[in-house]
Amino acid sequence: MKANIDRFNQGIKNPYFNLFHWVRGEIFDIEAVNEAIANKDLKMAHIIKNEKKKTNTQQNLDNVVAGRKSVKTLFKNPNDAGAMAAKVEITEKEIQGLNILVDLMTQYLGGQVIP
Repeated sequence: MKANIDRFNQGIKNPYFNLFHWVRGEIFDIEAVNEAIANKDLKMAHIIKNEKKKTNTQQNLDNVVAGRKSVKTLFKNPNDAGAMAAKVEITEKEIQGLNILVDLMTQYLGGQVIP
């Protein structure tokens, strides 16, 4: 009797076992896509932040070069203009790099991952 029960137990499989693992895998896939999209959105926010930083630095540079004084440029002199111009250029290159990265991420997510 015990041998018959053991043989019977070996022949039975839980049909929900495979379904459980399939659903779990799909949930992991959805979470990965969601995280990738959130990462792309984070890079877009970083681009916006850098554009604001570049605009503010450019305005300060223009004020220093023109000799106008403001709260931000009160302690700056025309000798600081070179450093501020370099900062604007570095920020512009960073913005361009981030734009390329976001474009690649958008194309990959839209063309390969989501379909």
